[in-house]
Order: sequence, then C-alpha cells, then structure tokens
Amino acid sequence: MSRIHIARNRQSIGKFSPEEVAEGLQTGEFLPSDLAWCEPMESWKPLGEFTDLPEVEPSPVPLVLAEPVAAPAVQPEPAWERRAGLGLGPAIFQTVQQIFSTPAATFKKMKVAGGLGSPLLLYVILLTVTTWVATIYQIIAITVNPAVMLGSLSPEVTPALMTASLIFTMLAAPFFVAAGAFISSGIFHGILMALGGASKPFEATFRAVCYAMAPASLLQLIPLCGGMLYLLSGLTLLIIAIREVHQMETWKATVGVILPSLVCCGMFVGFYSAMATFAAAQVLAK
Repeated sequence: MSRIHIARNRQSIGKFSPEEVAEGLQTGEFLPSDLAWCEPMESWKPLGEFTDLPEVEPSPVPLVLAEPVAAPAVQPEPAWERRAGLGLGPAIFQTVQQIFSTPAATFKKMKVAGGLGSPLLLYVILLTVTTWVATIYQIIAITVNPAVMLGSLSPEVTPALMTASLIFTMLAAPFFVAAGAFISSGIFHGILMALGGASKPFEATFRAVCYAMAPASLLQLIPLCGGMLYLLSGLTLLIIAIREVHQMETWKATVGVILPSLVCCGMFVGFYSAMATFAAAQVLAK
C-alpha cells in the first residue's frame, strides 16, 4: 500500500506509511473519523474503514507502582486526650461540645485504656469549679433569705461563718471530687459485673464516668435548677457512655447506672449542696 494522505477538519495532517497509520490509530494520534486517501482510491474515506492496515503489537503499559498511602492517624477521643496540642481551654471546650452534641460517637471512639490521670484531671477541674460556684449560689441564697434556707439555724449563721464555710469548701472540694470519682466508678463497675455486662476492666468504666459527668457538671452553673439538670443530663450521658464502652444493651446500661444512683441516695444529685452543708456543720460544731 502506498503512503496514505490524512486530513482532519479539511486540513491536511500529512502523508504516512500504513504502519505509521496503524500505530497512530492505536495511540490516538489519528482518529477513525479522520479522512484518508491513497492510490488508487477514487475518493477519501474515514480511516476507520481501512481494513487492510497492518497489525501493530500493543505497546506495553508501564507498571507504575503507587506509593503506599499511610493510614490516617487515629485521633484519641475525646478532645481532652489531645490537650497537649490543642491547649487546655480549647480541649475542655471541644470535649464538652463532643459529649453534648455527639455522645454516642464520642464514647464509641473513646480510649478505654491509657491511665486514669487524664480523665480524672478533667473531672476534678470541672467538678471543683462548679462546686465552688454552686456553694457561692447557696451563700447568696442564705444571705438573701436565711430563714427559708436554714430555718432555726439562721440566727447563728454570721457572715464570718459563711466565709469560713466557703473557704473550707473551696479547699476540700478537689479531694472530695477525686474520691467521689473512684468510689462512684467502683460502685458502677461492680453493678455492671453483677449484671454480666462489664466487658472491659475498671479503667474503662472510670473513664466513662469522668468524661460523662464532668461536662454535665457545668449545668450546675445555672442558678436554681442547675442541680436537677446536672442529674438528668449526667445520668443520661453516663448511660450512653456505659453502653458504648462496654458494648451492652441499652436497658442493661440503664439499670447499671440508675440502680447504684438510687442506692447511693443520689450520689450525683446536689454534690455541691452536700459539700456546703458539711462545711457549715463543721464550723457550727466549733
């Protein structure tokens, strides 16, 4: 076959050998719709109609080995576990936001091991601050209406006594809060073991208690109804935390949380009230 004339869009591309045309069709240099002519053809026709072109061995496709993609690093949750990079304030804010907005997802990804210190620190910080504020609320209420708040004890409560009570509460709160975290977690874990639902060790329950109850304690900052809101939200978040951490049924997690709360006479109800009352009683006894 003589050399083949090829044109595209009425513009001549050039003259090529049959081998060059066959290879060009394979590589995409020429299109089947390109018009072509060679002797002794009477008229031009599309290249796709040329059936007597020589066969061309397909060119080997170079094997490009993809670079291994590193798996994304799993970030520990909640955000408090990353406070070294986030900073103390942002870590607290993001943790509270996570626990209240997406509790199930957050507790599902929560580390169940890694030490007790990190969750305990958050628990002590938030519970101590909210206990202080709640105590101040009580002192203000006593000052405004001592007869209603204290009854027959109201004449004996002086400004000096209330100041001493406040100081005692502020000093003792961190120790009572830390002790409460261990005691309550131990009770909850014991009940879960009795129910056959504790699939993880004590540390997992301890982490669930701290990360559920610490953010919920911020509701105590709301005057008057803060204690009740803390109770309701704290127990709800703790049920979700226990369910996700120990991978148990919701009803079993509910029983494991509500039962010890009732037995302990509302351990999570009005903690700040108990602290303030205890402080006042100690001062009055003197």
